[in-house]
Amino acid sequence: MKTLEEKIISFANEKCQMLTVKELDRAFFTTTELEDFFHIGRTQASRAANNLVNQNILFKINTRPVLFSLKYAFEEKYNLSVVSEYNSLSQLISDILDTPSETVFEKMIGYEGSLAESIEQLKTAVYYPGNGLPVMLMGETGVGKSYFVQIMYQYMVKANLVEENAPFITLNCAQYYNNPELLSGLLFGYAKGAFTGAYENRKGLLEEADNGLLFLDEVHRLNAEGQEKLFTFMDKGNFSRIGETKDRQAKVRLVFATTEKTNVFLQTFLRRIPIQIYIPTINERSILEKRQIIEHLFKKESVIIQRSIEVTPRVMNILLQTMYTGNIGELENTIKYTCGSALSQSSSEETIQIKIKDMPQKVYEKIEAQWPLVNVGGDNFFFSKEGHVTEVSNATNELKKFMQHMNVVFEQFQKDTSYEIKQQLYQQVIKFIDELVFQEMQTNQVALEKFILSTMQDIFREMDDQNKVHYDGNIMLFLSHYIYSYILKGVQIVEGITPALKLFIKQQYKIEMRVLQKLLPEIEKRLDIHFSEVDQLLFALFFATLESSERKIELDALIIAHGYATASSIANVCNRMLGDVTFTGIDMPIEATIHDISKKVREYIDEHLVDQGLILLIDMGSLNMIYEELKQSVSIPLLFIDQLNTPMALEIGNLMQQGKSILEIADNMQDVIMPNVQVFQPARSKKRAIITTCFSGLGIAIQIQKLLYACLEGILEVDIIPIEFNELKEKGITEALSAKYDILSIIGTNNLYIPQVEFVYLEHIISGDGDGQLHKIFENLLSEQEIREINNRLVKNFSLIRVIDSLTILDTKRIMELVETCIQELEQRLNLLLTNARKVAMYVHVSCMVERLIRHSEITEFPDLEQFSFENQKEIRVIQDVFSVLETVYSVTVPLEEIGYIYNILYVT
Repeated sequence: MKTLEEKIISFANEKCQMLTVKELDRAFFTTTELEDFFHIGRTQASRAANNLVNQNILFKINTRPVLFSLKYAFEEKYNLSVVSEYNSLSQLISDILDTPSETVFEKMIGYEGSLAESIEQLKTAVYYPGNGLPVMLMGETGVGKSYFVQIMYQYMVKANLVEENAPFITLNCAQYYNNPELLSGLLFGYAKGAFTGAYENRKGLLEEADNGLLFLDEVHRLNAEGQEKLFTFMDKGNFSRIGETKDRQAKVRLVFATTEKTNVFLQTFLRRIPIQIYIPTINERSILEKRQIIEHLFKKESVIIQRSIEVTPRVMNILLQTMYTGNIGELENTIKYTCGSALSQSSSEETIQIKIKDMPQKVYEKIEAQWPLVNVGGDNFFFSKEGHVTEVSNATNELKKFMQHMNVVFEQFQKDTSYEIKQQLYQQVIKFIDELVFQEMQTNQVALEKFILSTMQDIFREMDDQNKVHYDGNIMLFLSHYIYSYILKGVQIVEGITPALKLFIKQQYKIEMRVLQKLLPEIEKRLDIHFSEVDQLLFALFFATLESSERKIELDALIIAHGYATASSIANVCNRMLGDVTFTGIDMPIEATIHDISKKVREYIDEHLVDQGLILLIDMGSLNMIYEELKQSVSIPLLFIDQLNTPMALEIGNLMQQGKSILEIADNMQDVIMPNVQVFQPARSKKRAIITTCFSGLGIAIQIQKLLYACLEGILEVDIIPIEFNELKEKGITEALSAKYDILSIIGTNNLYIPQVEFVYLEHIISGDGDGQLHKIFENLLSEQEIREINNRLVKNFSLIRVIDSLTILDTKRIMELVETCIQELEQRLNLLLTNARKVAMYVHVSCMVERLIRHSEITEFPDLEQFSFENQKEIRVIQDVFSVLETVYSVTVPLEEIGYIYNILYVT
């Protein structure tokens, strides 16, 4: 049975059904009305209504008598942040009327991102003179086309393009697909006696939508005759009911939606629809937008089930990285199922906890076909039943302690010189940065933090040299962590920075503040966040740890090393000791290849004025291989040194500051190392290239790039270029790319249908016909044997990535090599040709099996073991013999039950 408060919410909801500014008072009620309607006392009615105000469900107008109404109804209708109390009804109306029409779009996640272009198209359509322009919404099922139309209608009302109570009528044409006559009757109306069953004159939807909006969903279900009638109406504004000759008129704004391509429509029909808007799939959205959608759906569920919801970061990461074929609709159903599962196990608790076990099985099936999920630490996400979102975090204490230290230091030294104060602040800032960066290096980044870091790297790369600030890997890693841990999680420090320290920072860090005036708005725009004044002042202190002097040295020098901050640390030490920005540090991932290093060098040369030459200090790798990589595209002198250490870098820095040329530096270093100096000329012939892309973002495209580089190494020299999906979709293969490269293929997860370029699905390579897919790309460049070798490497490396997250005590590389030998022997002795999918399963299963056996956690059950043993004696003997090498190496025994599961991978569909 419903509680009194629940009954009042339903009562308020009914009041708000026909919400209009002109009759706003009809949406309110008094405690007297509650008394009469529910037959309760005045005190009880007043207490219940005010409790709902305190819970942010109702709000009130402090008139006599006091008026109450439903808060979220007004917020949804008018995109207004409704406060708990207003002094008068006119104050509320004023707030509603003063809200800009543009704020309607703020309801849409991605309105400044993936949907920005779509919204601009919408504005073009609705502001066109007359009835606006007809609009065709295109996109897969579940992307939110119907919601897009609702926002369009609300925008037209807010912008006074239609009356507030203008008709908004929706028809799903798919419901009448098998009865085109009935569909025509619904659209255009009919006259009495027009057909059997037409017992009276009937208005059509066109007449009912007069001076409003008519939305026809699944319009591809409309037959050719219906399309012809509609485009006649679009041309002239006239139509006739079925069974009459009289011309009728209506002023209707038309919106259509379809999941099909445009070739299913009559071209004469399409020509009348100049605005065609594509709504992206959820997988084409940025990971930041995807997270906002997930948060919105959890907030929605917490209100529906009237429980607070706590979600672990592992669950959030799985939801972020899963590919949803059913788009937002599928994601919403997944979250509903997950919440329902958790609720059924803790129905009496005020807060339900969402864990991996609560998620539907289909999620795991999808994950297996994708990139592996990292182990995630971090904070839980908390969704209150009132609709608030927080993250249970210890980050507040870290930041609070740091700011307290800053205030204390400033207070202690404020009577000293500005230089001394800045030195003391510098020490505190460096300590704070170093601690957070170290912590960050010890933990795996979640998907969203990786996205932030990738975005930050792009922004910093685009910053021009006018800022005269050298950005290292540490500062980017730190700022990304700061944004993720503090800004996105809404961490606010009440005490903050003292007014005296604020003034000091503004006066003494003017260069850094000028840099931030350009940098922070760009970060805010790309990450959809907002920096407070305290954030800006702290950023000025962070940037003050970087060198910002004018460069007087003509040569450039790069330190390139593997690891999160190895190169940055050496470069920072040398620059501080030399008193100048002499070295640029480039931190490469541990798995980075020669190709990755060469690409970084080319990017640096492209982005900086490097005329006199470039010195490269690297920690490992063949100089000859880098030479081969760079010789076709570099036209400046280069000095390579591959025995990187700090003393050597300092010596080279001293020589650079003395004005020595690149050859003089090489001569001076002869006693220490054997330098490699070459002058390269620009290449004249095009280089071969493969483009990688993914609608999940540039980060996944880069992962595909790394995977392909590892598979092609030593077989074929080819550039692999990761490109943002939306950029590739919008611009295609640019002239610059075409002029420089011979594009062999685009490899990705969603076909862009770019003419004259072969597209290959990554999933088809991994889990399907690997040789056949690779043959499309390399048939004129490589032998069959080389293509097979690339395929085998691809399967092995893909499996390696997945196994790494599963094993904790084994040497991953060693076990993978042994399993590879076993697979090859099994294929030969059992006369099998395993698919890529089965090979991947073998790599993962056997590696994990060995670790289980070492831990004495082997599988001890297998269905019908005795029958299996009797029927498959030959295969069992071969499998046991082949895997005896693992038993010898790891001192384990593979039981028959485990042999059974290996047999299933080899043979069972």
